[in-house]
Amino acid sequence: MTPAGAGLAFELDAGHLCLDFTNTVRGRPISENVDLINSYSSLLSWARQATILTPGEAATLAETARQQPRAAAEALAQALSLREALYRIFSARAAGLPAAASDLHTINKVIGRAMSRAALSPAAGGGFEWSWPDATLGVDRVAWWVARSAAELLTSRNLTFVRECAGFDCARLFMDGTKNRSRRWCDMASCGNRAKGRRHYERRRAARGAA
Repeated sequence: MTPAGAGLAFELDAGHLCLDFTNTVRGRPISENVDLINSYSSLLSWARQATILTPGEAATLAETARQQPRAAAEALAQALSLREALYRIFSARAAGLPAAASDLHTINKVIGRAMSRAALSPAAGGGFEWSWPDATLGVDRVAWWVARSAAELLTSRNLTFVRECAGFDCARLFMDGTKNRSRRWCDMASCGNRAKGRRHYERRRAARGAA
């Protein structure tokens, strides 16, 4: 198995962990999309770069996956199912539409499992935080972090700031941190400029047709 964290680079700029996870699929609206998480190793790679696993935890999970390939395959399938449910829920929310009951059920199943294994531990800056002791280091642990992140966002006021990129070939999700809450693109230098280029081309074509 490829060492966790090797050979892959993920974009972690959506503004929230769970949204970064949904963005591991590129080009959702088109059939030629690219899934950056296509193995348990790549799932661990994402988790390492997102800093929800330490190097030691990732190494332990990689070894467990090597010894229990069926459990690792099931954990990967669960994580990807969670990812797609989260994408549909946040995409619907960004469009002002209700979430599907089946997608909420998918998320709640993972949250229930995660919280049944969670414990309170001292936080670095004082106080306490939820964590999962090493004794409960299951191969589906990455999904627990993502589900908790989603639960926090879905129940916070910041939910109203979730946006979906307006690029027809993108659909990346992100938090809109602009003052007037008018951000439309995940990245103005890529999706925004492509959209402006298409509009310019269409105007020129329309002008030639009129002439």
